[in-house]
Order: sequence, then structure tokens, then C-alpha cells
Amino acid sequence: MTTARKQPGATIAAGTVMTLRRKIRWLTWIGLIGCLMAAIPALYLLRSGLITERERLTHALVGSAHAMLGEINAAIEAGALPRDEGQGQARLALRALGRDPFHVSVFTDGRVPEGWMDEGHSVRASLTFEPWGWAIAAASGTDDLDREFAMEALAFVLFIAVLLVLSWPLSVFLSQHVLGPIEALSERMERLTEGQTGIDIPGRDRKDEFGAMARAMDYFRQAAEALIVRDERLFGIMNNIGEAIVLVGEDGRVQEHNPAAVALFGVPAERLDGHRFADLFAEEDRERVARLLGLGAPGGDGAAELGASGRTERAEELVIERGDGRIDASLSLSCLDVQGRRSYVCALADMTERMRHERELLRLATRDRLTGLPNRALIESLLDTSIERARRHGRRFAVLCLDLSRFKLITDTLGHHAGDLLLQEVASRIVVTVRASDTVGRIGTDDFAVILDEVGEAKEAEVAAQRILAAFDEPVLLMGTEHYVRPSIGIALFPDHADSAQELIRSADTALYAAKRAGGKRHAFFRKELADQAHRHLALDRDLRAALARGEFQLHYQPKVSLIDQSLEGFEALLRWDKPGFGMISPGEFIPVAEDTGFIVPLGDWVLDEACRQLREWIDRGLEPVPVAVNISPRHLRQRSAEDFRRIIDRHRLSPDLVELEITEGAVMQDMDHALSVLAALKAMGIRVAVDDFGTGHSSLSYLKRLPVTTLKIDRSFVNGVPSEREDNGIVSTIIAMADMLGLDVVAEGVEKQEQANFLRHHNCTLVQGWLTGRPVPAGQAADLLAMRLRRSA
Repeated sequence: MTTARKQPGATIAAGTVMTLRRKIRWLTWIGLIGCLMAAIPALYLLRSGLITERERLTHALVGSAHAMLGEINAAIEAGALPRDEGQGQARLALRALGRDPFHVSVFTDGRVPEGWMDEGHSVRASLTFEPWGWAIAAASGTDDLDREFAMEALAFVLFIAVLLVLSWPLSVFLSQHVLGPIEALSERMERLTEGQTGIDIPGRDRKDEFGAMARAMDYFRQAAEALIVRDERLFGIMNNIGEAIVLVGEDGRVQEHNPAAVALFGVPAERLDGHRFADLFAEEDRERVARLLGLGAPGGDGAAELGASGRTERAEELVIERGDGRIDASLSLSCLDVQGRRSYVCALADMTERMRHERELLRLATRDRLTGLPNRALIESLLDTSIERARRHGRRFAVLCLDLSRFKLITDTLGHHAGDLLLQEVASRIVVTVRASDTVGRIGTDDFAVILDEVGEAKEAEVAAQRILAAFDEPVLLMGTEHYVRPSIGIALFPDHADSAQELIRSADTALYAAKRAGGKRHAFFRKELADQAHRHLALDRDLRAALARGEFQLHYQPKVSLIDQSLEGFEALLRWDKPGFGMISPGEFIPVAEDTGFIVPLGDWVLDEACRQLREWIDRGLEPVPVAVNISPRHLRQRSAEDFRRIIDRHRLSPDLVELEITEGAVMQDMDHALSVLAALKAMGIRVAVDDFGTGHSSLSYLKRLPVTTLKIDRSFVNGVPSEREDNGIVSTIIAMADMLGLDVVAEGVEKQEQANFLRHHNCTLVQGWLTGRPVPAGQAADLLAMRLRRSA
């Protein structure tokens, strides 16, 4: 594939045209010289003719004199004229004939004397008149002929000289007005043949033939310029394009190619030219390539598979045979028919890497990158296959869904690398516990699925689940420490529980959540009531979102009371749902659903906003406010920053110390880094932070030291056992001592008996809440308590 090439004979042809001016001049001079050379014999012939004519006249004059003497002699013999008188008349008559330039003489002795009229400069003629014995002679000089010839020759020479003089301006005129434009056009044509298209063509405005030629040449220049630009662009494209481009002739041999073709076929450029195109491919593909090129097709019309149109295309995947191995290639073949000559433009691309990538993409699309197990898409596809096979043979199979408890806790505390190691170990343990015919896949972050092929009874699936759970009795070593994994398994059977892949996984998931709610590290079979419960949760989530939009939620406020003087020291805001037609819905029923679906985040924002709004309303009424505690769920804490909480408080123009946010230990442990940063920012802003249900989770002195909190709330499960349960007494007294040592406030929850209040007061826990000191009340009754507190203090 090359740009426009210079024609070899262009310079020679242009040089030949360039000598035309000299040739015309030389031809003019040669013509004039030829005329001069031709005039010399003409002049010679002219003089010879004059001499000959003079000789003829001289002989004619002598003949006339002889005839006249014959007539006079006849008269004498007839007696009509005496002899002497007749001869006298004859002399007079002959004398009359001798006019210039002729001379006539009669010699009566019958002889012409020698030396009569010089022979070198005259012509002579003589006759003898026998009856009288006279010699008649006539002569004429040639000097007058010489003078006449000289005048004629001079005139001719002058004419030739005039022509020679006039030939120079004529040649100049021809050079400037005829040969000049031709030479100019010839010079431009030579430059055009060399590829110089940025030139001006003179004479385009002329109205004669030269103007027509100049305009035609300018059109040719523009067309040539466009072709050269196009050819250079194609040359650049062909030499820089990544695909191999090969032009194949009707005979199936390579005519042209680009550098990419040399690299693709691994054949030197000089060997690739003229190479049989089909032979460049693997042996099993050569016949197919030949058919594509129409070689060997019936009729030999070419491109049998491509059709007979002027431009058709066909794409094929072929294998190229090279010295260093075989590579996959894609061939796009175009058939071009230009002026009855057919050729083939073949574009080839190396597909080896692409096909490897496609296989890798297929693997990535169907395999989990971390564990190498089938992913959810492949599991669903395999389930469809298992369903068809089970239906065809009337068999059953089971689907197990497995989930890890506290997996996020491990990734948050040990890092994501530890989580990846855990997932790989879990996958390995599951694989070794199932049969070779069973399939194990990872369908979620910490979710796995097992397809148990051909189970006769549900008991077989149960045994397999127990075997998997038993594989996790041994701890997993992560980052140098041992960790126990508590998986839960849900089981669904085909066709007992579902008859489609999605339904089977959904049923197994439903059973899995039942196993997790039962405490984990156990399995559960799908039951219809579990599905009904899941549907109820879904409906409940829908109702919760509608209830928030319709304003069906309200806050009740449970007092926090000092055991020293029974004074009101604060409230805890508790969410209540008054559903029309159903009455009050227990928070224990809808809060877990909201937490599970993520609705707890907007709902928690509403609770905090409503509590702040209520505080602002009490302040505007002149009531003396007390701090209000608002519960923050684990998910709410994970998805909000300290600025988000502060923004809600500032919206109602409240002092930060009037709001207390209560969190659980589990909320902190789920994402400790984020929780600690949020709690530290809240404390720095002056917002109080309490740990709710303290003592039920990961309570320890070192853990408590890291928490930027202001208050500990003792869980009601411990308060219920005091003062009768020794163990609970020790736990409660220890929590109070820890809080006192760290300078934290302590609030005891669930105080319902006076004995409990006495025990707490004795151990220096004076702030309590519970039915003994006040049940949760609506905002109006809470305002009455504030008013009563105001009167008491007054």
C-alpha cells in the first residue's frame, strides 16, 4: 500500500517537449537554407534556358533568311526579277533582319570567316544557299543575357535575405505565443507527474485552445491532489492500523499488503508478495479460504460464496499457520469489481488474545473471582439444568443456602484480606464435605449455595447440611488467631418447595433466615409459614414507609428520675406506631423489619427530628427542658456522620447538651472505626452519647476506655435479678464501679420494684427509669411532668 509514484518516463517526455522551441527555430533556418540551396540549380537552369532560347532564335533567323532567298531566287528564275536586282533586294532584306541583339551577314563566297563574332560571348548559326553559293550567318551576343540573369539572381538573393531577416521575429512570436504556453504547460505537467500538486496552472483565463488545455490541466491537478491526499491518508492508515490488510487478486495470490500483515502471518514482506493467500492459513481452513475467493468454484466466476455484486462482504474465523505456532484470526473479506477486474480486500485481526479474554470474561462472568466457585448466575443456570433433568427422570434434588454470622465483624476488625481468607477457607471446607456430583457456588458476599444432585429423601439433605456444619467445628486461623465460624443453612427441595431456580434459592434463603433467628449454627427446612412470614415482613416494610408519609408515628417519653429526690432528670423518646384499624403496633414487631430493610435510617432521622421539634416546642412554651435520649440503630449509625446528627439538632436551634444519642454495643462493633469517629465528633460537639443495654455484648474495661461516651445504661436483664440474684448483683455493682472510675453517668433500665431502687441507690446509681418511676407517656403528659417539675423547683 503506497502513495502516488513518479512515472519513470515523465522527465524524458518533458525534456523532449522543452527542445521544441529550438527545433522550430532550426527547422525555420533549415527551410530557408534549403530554399537557397534549391535556388542555385534553378538559377543555373534559368540561364541555360535563356542561352538555349537565344540559340533557337538565331537558328530560326538563319532559316528565315534562307527561305527569303529561296523566294527571291524563284522570282528570278521565273523571270520576274533580274538576278542582280534580286540579289540586291536580298542583301537589303538580310540587312533588315539583323536587328539588335542579332547580327545577320551574307558571305557570297560561301564561307563564314573565322573569328566572325566571338564564340565565347555569342551564339551563331549559318546556312549555305546553294543556288547562289552564298553563306548566310546569324549571331547574337550573350552579354545582355548575363546582365538579365544577374538581375534575376540578385532579386532572388534579396528575397531570401528578407525571409531570413523576417524569420527571427516570426520565431520569437511563435515561441512566445505558441511554444511558450506549450512549454509552460509541459513544465507544469512534469511537476504534476512528480507529485507537486500545489502549483499554479497559467493561461486558464485564455479563450483559445491553450486556455482549454490549461483548464483541463488544472482540473487534472485538483483531481491528482485529491487522489494524492487520499492515497497518503490511506497509506498512513494502512501502515499504522492494527489490522492486517491484504489485497488478493483473482488468481488468489497476494498483490499488496500492509506491515501488520507481515507481523500477523510471520512471513517476510518480499515473500508475502505473490504468495498464495490460502496457503497462509492452517491446512483445515485452506479449502474454505479458496472457496471464499471463488477459486475452484463452478464456472470460475470468482467469489462464489460472496455473490456477484460489485461489493460484498463476508466474515470468517480462521486459524493462521505460522512457524512459531497457530493463532486464531478473524477474516473480513470484501469483493471489489472495478472495470471488470475482481479483487479481494482482506482485513484480518489477531483474535488469540481476544478469545483468551472472552474465555476469561466468561469465566469471570460465571465464576467467583475469590473462591473460583460458580457465581449466582451460573448457579441459577445449573439449577435450570437440574430442574429439567429432574423432571425428565422424575427425581428430586435439594438446594442449600449457607450464610456466615458476624462476617462483617471479622472484616471490620481484621480487615478485608482476612475476610477473603475466611471465604476461601469456608469454600474449601464446603467443597470437601459434599459429593463430587454436587455443586458448590458463592451467590453473595458471605452467602454460598449447594446443589445436592439426586436426593431421595429430605433426610439426605439434612445429613449433608449437618456434615457441612460439622466442618466448622474446628476454628479458622486468621492473621495468627483462631476464629470460630457459625454458619446457618436453609434447605429447599425440588419439587416439594419450588419448581424454578429463583424460587428454589428464595425458599432456601427464607429457611436460612429462620435458622439464623433460631440462633445460628443450625439448619432449617423451608416451610410455607416461613414464606408467609417473609411476605408479612415485605408488607410490613411497605406499610412502614406509608405510615411515615401519613404521619402515623408518634413519640412517647419515659421519664428518667433521680432516686435522691424523685426529681425529673430527663426523658427517653420511644417510637410508637398507631396504625389505623390495628391500634398500637409493638416496636419489637416492626423495628427488626425496618433495620433489616434499611428503612430504619429515614425512620431514625424522623425520630431525632421529632424529639428536637418537641423540645423546641416545650422551650417556646416556657417549660424548663430536660435532656431527651434518642435511640440510634446500628445501621443508622453506619450510614450517618456526626454532621448529619448535628444538622438536625441545629435546625431546631437547640443546645447540643439537651440531646442524648443512645447506641448499643453491637452498633459500635459492626463498624468500629466509623462508630468511634462519629461518637468522638458528637462528644466534641457537646452532644451526649449513651451506651444502651451495657453488659450484654463485648463489655470490658479496655473496650469501654475507647468509647467516647458520657453515659452507661445498665440492661434491664441485670436489673431484674437484683437484689435477689448474687450474680446480677455483682454485674450491676461492677458496671457502676467501672462507670464511676471512668467518670461516666449511670442509668439503670427496667426498675420496677422498690427493692431494686434501694439496691441501686445503695451502690451509688441514682438515675433510673422504669415502671416504678414512670411509664412512657405521650408528649402532652410529658409536658405536664415538665410543668410540675417547674412548679416544684419554684
